[in-house]
Amino acid sequence: MRAAPYRDKANCDSEEVCLMCWFTPMPFLNGTVVLDVLVESNGIGLPVKSRRFAININGYVGIVQNEVKIKIGEKLDSLKNVLQLRDPSRPLWYTYGQAPVLILGGIPRSKIVFMSDSMFLDYIPIEVGIDSCWIGSLSCPQGTFSSAIVDAISTESTLFIRQNQLVYYYTGNYPILHVNTSGSELWTRILNHVCVRTLNPVFFPMNGSEFVIALGGGWQEGEFFLITVRDGIVKASGSLREKEETVCDFVRASACSIKWATYSLGDNRIYLLVHETGTDKHTIVVYLLDEEHFEFIYHIPEKVPKASDKGFVLLLGLEHYTNTTLIPRGLALNPFSNIFYIWGNAILQSNDKQSYIYLSSFPNDSPIKYFVQSFTGEIAFVTDREEIWVSKELGTEIKKVYPSEAWDVFNYLQVMRGSPHYSLTLKHSILTIFYIDGQLEELVYLADTADNGRLVRREFPLSHVLAYDLLITTPNKEMRHNGLDYIRFAHLCPFAVVRYVDLPQPQEFTRMEHYFAMPPEIMEKTGFHDEKSLIVYQGLVYQLLQLHSSYHRAYADPVHDPTWRWWKNKKEDAEYYTYVASNWNTSAGIYVDMANYIKMYDQMPENLLPSKLYLDKHTEYTFSLYLSMRTTKQSMGESADENSLQNIWLTLILAHPEYIHTHLHRQELISRGSVRYVIEIYDKGVYPYQQLSGKNLLKSSLGLKVAHSGMNCYEYTSNGPRIRGSYVSTVYIGCPPGKRLAFDITSTKNETTVKNKRYFDCIKKDPEMPCFSFNDVFYPSFLIQDMVTGDSGRFNGSYIFRVIGGGPFSIENIRYFSEEEIFNYNTMNGSGTSSLIWLRAEMHEDKVDSEGFHILSQAESGILWVCQTNSPCYDIVPQGLAAPDYFFVVEVSNRGVDESTYCDYALEFIIHVHGLRLSPTRAIFLLKVTAAVP
Repeated sequence: MRAAPYRDKANCDSEEVCLMCWFTPMPFLNGTVVLDVLVESNGIGLPVKSRRFAININGYVGIVQNEVKIKIGEKLDSLKNVLQLRDPSRPLWYTYGQAPVLILGGIPRSKIVFMSDSMFLDYIPIEVGIDSCWIGSLSCPQGTFSSAIVDAISTESTLFIRQNQLVYYYTGNYPILHVNTSGSELWTRILNHVCVRTLNPVFFPMNGSEFVIALGGGWQEGEFFLITVRDGIVKASGSLREKEETVCDFVRASACSIKWATYSLGDNRIYLLVHETGTDKHTIVVYLLDEEHFEFIYHIPEKVPKASDKGFVLLLGLEHYTNTTLIPRGLALNPFSNIFYIWGNAILQSNDKQSYIYLSSFPNDSPIKYFVQSFTGEIAFVTDREEIWVSKELGTEIKKVYPSEAWDVFNYLQVMRGSPHYSLTLKHSILTIFYIDGQLEELVYLADTADNGRLVRREFPLSHVLAYDLLITTPNKEMRHNGLDYIRFAHLCPFAVVRYVDLPQPQEFTRMEHYFAMPPEIMEKTGFHDEKSLIVYQGLVYQLLQLHSSYHRAYADPVHDPTWRWWKNKKEDAEYYTYVASNWNTSAGIYVDMANYIKMYDQMPENLLPSKLYLDKHTEYTFSLYLSMRTTKQSMGESADENSLQNIWLTLILAHPEYIHTHLHRQELISRGSVRYVIEIYDKGVYPYQQLSGKNLLKSSLGLKVAHSGMNCYEYTSNGPRIRGSYVSTVYIGCPPGKRLAFDITSTKNETTVKNKRYFDCIKKDPEMPCFSFNDVFYPSFLIQDMVTGDSGRFNGSYIFRVIGGGPFSIENIRYFSEEEIFNYNTMNGSGTSSLIWLRAEMHEDKVDSEGFHILSQAESGILWVCQTNSPCYDIVPQGLAAPDYFFVVEVSNRGVDESTYCDYALEFIIHVHGLRLSPTRAIFLLKVTAAVP
């Protein structure tokens, strides 16, 4: 969308523009409460930095007497005496990419949380409206009482908090999500009879449900519970066991505790970090939810392995160990890369959860307090000493970035630039760190006075700090070049330039739909809009959204584009309105150009690897990557071995090689000092599921890494240094979103007419739903329509054709059949009971599925309407002189019978058939009555 310029109507002392701004509509879609906005300059005038931010719907506030009312508690007017610099940081937990409102607890001495619907660009401090209860008992002992909200988790529609052993939830008011509740009035307790020791988040939803894991304490130590949120309804399971046995019974421990639990949604398993009480033994155990039983995974070493100068140690049983006890605290799983972490005072990493490596670059003198994942290849963690460490999943290098000498350098430079968020004297502390679109962010408390301050979200300067650290730690020496003295740094990066070329058009693989909208043209010569034109702009954008949402009609339009119906009857007059507007003579002073409100299908690649790729069955994605070494001027005296093509090698890491195959072709371009890699990625076609479009996709990832790049490669951009050398793209395997099956009424009508050599429409014609004659063979035709790329082609695969409902004379009379009726009306089983509605017209081999339903295809699609004696369309009593007509509800699905795609193209549509036959008895009766009429 392009913004509309608007001028403030305040009185000015001169004729100059006093105050102006730009407006765009806010296009919210039904079914989502999260909106990501990117504001970019049009490139005219002074350079303006692009900015991305979130505009989300907050279902936890309401309007009472024209004032905003916080529903979950009381809003605080200031942060006075709320935070202190010595307060520890805490994790920020929420459903990744789906939670519109975030809450951050962990404020000592008080039941205060910070709530934000803008990813903490702004925030509201709230004292939560719950009772501070002390319910310690023998079954749930509490060492000390605290009113603090120690755990806080945000999901799409519900907030969860824990105070002591009590767990509460609050459901927001989100009618746009079509949930089965209007929201909570008060905080509600859940797991009332459970002593909850801690809550663990589940960062992704599954099949429309979100989850929270509760770990038991006290007499329920060693037990765990699964809380499920679906359509706004919150439910909790009982203790998850195997035949009444807890995980402690499974590991044969007299007493144990679960330190952490993480839910693997892809295989529906919960991985548990189990500690045998009174020992140093820790075990990874998995609970299979479908089978309801435990399985042993891994015994964690009791001691920390000896470090290696390579940065990692393979744990094969042959390694040496130190005397330091290994104390694991938690687990982390990236469902895309399938990388699994055990973290505490050491970090163990695995790709299969059974074989591990020890990342020895991390010291064990300050254990990790919480672990943060970007799910795009980067990780960060905070220690008990409030240190921030970072790493990449494609490597083993770990670096401390705060506090550090490199961070101090960055802080000094920001103070010199006059940044209000950095200071040499202003004291600060970090409340939490988190990732937004792969960028590490920090929420910082800046203490203005001893008892008051403010919260600021700022981008953690990771690329700057890593680049400065490289300059600080890299050896250098003096050198003379062309009569000038230089300081020469050794180049640790094996390449100088990386370029992506030959990338395919992105929309087919990223599945991102694009619309284009401009403000209506106005006759005001200054170019400023008013309230009237802004209202028109809002209406035009919402009309686009309405067309987008409703473009799932069962009948395919002649033109595959959502905007076709909008303008199809107006294009004849388009030139006239353009002529009138060009003469500044439009009604109301506004002109709407149809060409300014379109769906875009011609997006070009940006020569960057897309962040997301969707692969259907046997889909291939191919591109090229150039890696160039440094020129003679750039190398400044490096040896041939230091700057050689033989030092440039590309590695490719797949998370699920059983489903994806890749091919790398290396070509050395010696004259250009470059290496060209042609990279082919394609689906093997062995993913075992066939699902609806965009549903239940397998999360995977593709990683590209230049060997020996580590964190040693960076480039300078207009926004500062940027780390490079490793690139991760999320890969989804399955039926891509935006694909659908549509009934091709135009081709069906034409083919039925040609093959029957006639066509009889109804007496009362409906252009949206043409009729077909009962006595003609019906030849249905279908289209596969891609809503993203605009492609539309004939569906040539196999499919099941079933009549699942129907009714005479009117759509209002349609009744859906029972499963038994559907079986009798559509399979040869109905021939024995004389209840068939239709038969195949082709007399070739009759293909059926395992249940007996007919398998049709484009080549063999002929259908004969028979309406046997016991079928619902038999002997319909006419309502006039015309023969009866009937509306059949048809279901078409290729699930289980078409092997060309991962898509389950399920389609339900209505066929209007006229000219139904009367029963012989009724026909003779009507003949007699007609003949008897004088």
